[in-house]
Amino acid sequence: MIVEILLGVSIIINGFLIWYIIKLLKKFLNLSEELEGLFIPLEEYAEHIEEVYKLERFYGDATLESLMKHSKAIADQSTNFRIIYDLEYELGEDEEYNEEEEEE
Repeated sequence: MIVEILLGVSIIINGFLIWYIIKLLKKFLNLSEELEGLFIPLEEYAEHIEEVYKLERFYGDATLESLMKHSKAIADQSTNFRIIYDLEYELGEDEEYNEEEEEE
């Protein structure tokens, strides 16, 4: 009798845990897709700032140079974050995951 009760409780708890894990996985997949919408514009912004900085009119401007460095740092951090959390992202040939930067 006690074994049957424990078995029933175990089945209920396991069923709940399976449902909860599936729910969490769906949220994680949704988060992964939403993050893609954030990473791409960040990378495009960094590239745009670099292009503007390279223009003869702005080349050497200290403000644009610091803005370019800052945008590259943010893009690098987002790439590290993307490597960890985006399930479909693969490193390019010129990219590498830097675990030390992630810890900072």
